[in-house]
Amino acid sequence: MFARIIILVSLCVTGAWGGDAPPATKPLVSKPLAAVFPLGGDAPQNVRAKIGFALREKLHRDGHYEPIDGPRMEDVAALLSRPADLASPVEELRQAATKVDATLLFWGQVNASSQGYILKTRWTQADAAADASEPMEQTIQQPTDLRFACEKVLEALPGVKEFEHPVVVSVFDDAEAKALWEKNPNLVVNGDFSQPGKWEAIYQSERYEPPVSQRPPATDKVVILRLTEPGGKSNNVLAMNLSKTCAENNGMACLSAAIPIQRDRRYRLSFRYRSDGPKLHIFVKGYTPAKDINGKPTEREIYRRQTPTSEKTNGQWVTITDDLNPQHVYFPVTTLRVDLYAYLNPGSVMFDDVVLKEVGQQTRKGRDDAIKAPIDK
Repeated sequence: MFARIIILVSLCVTGAWGGDAPPATKPLVSKPLAAVFPLGGDAPQNVRAKIGFALREKLHRDGHYEPIDGPRMEDVAALLSRPADLASPVEELRQAATKVDATLLFWGQVNASSQGYILKTRWTQADAAADASEPMEQTIQQPTDLRFACEKVLEALPGVKEFEHPVVVSVFDDAEAKALWEKNPNLVVNGDFSQPGKWEAIYQSERYEPPVSQRPPATDKVVILRLTEPGGKSNNVLAMNLSKTCAENNGMACLSAAIPIQRDRRYRLSFRYRSDGPKLHIFVKGYTPAKDINGKPTEREIYRRQTPTSEKTNGQWVTITDDLNPQHVYFPVTTLRVDLYAYLNPGSVMFDDVVLKEVGQQTRKGRDDAIKAPIDK
């Protein structure tokens, strides 16, 4: 008999769920079954439905589990005394899941917040002897965050591999890319930090243009630091100084000016960094033209590429190079911004020689069935 798995995700909702008990017949599958329960919470119903659909699609893509379809899980959810959330009795969830012969429970809630939507989940085996996991939390601020939030919570399940994105996985250093990298201009304005401007430091509610300084930055500040390199040569770098509070909470970022790009072209990012503690998550974010609530022109983030996570460097400068294929299934990506982000551990980090160049045709065209439409509040 195949293994049993239940996945239950919920958002806190009010009201009773009706419906008859589902039949106990078993689908003819060779994989363990994953039951993704309808999501509760105070988020709009269409948002909850999109997140539930995304979770099932992601599980199907991974291939370790066979997700039970949404309508059938609506029937299973009707067996509960109340909508599932973090406070739901585990034994009641296990009992309901036996109707579909599932074995792993994954549950929680998603609520609206000033930052977007907060997804909190837990999971456990349906076996009565299994313990439940600690809650996991993910924030969904932009439509592109949905993919990463769903993947992060699903990767905690036994047997689920780390998700990869072939569209932007690696550097494709073919002859054309090498030639274009050598001759094409750097699209990042002030990527060498030779002067002030074209970068915005971000920490909590603070946003400012990093000033040029002869001294290292004060605690939780960003400056363009004038260094004296070996041999007496002067060189400017972007420097951040993270306190423990900053590193373990919001972290600190510095965002480049908008970079216009062409459609269907591949781009390559390269930068140098030195860290005595902070961990780096460097992003390239893609935008499309939009209008704000007042009808004024703005930019909407629809693409995000994260370079390989970088650790401290023990006093050495390290170069990171990564390719990206900026695209979205619905909208054109017209501009990019480089987001230099540091967090987790306190200390100082420096950046230099931030370069973004066009290096040929896109290597792959992406499709992500887990994202059917943007999330709108």
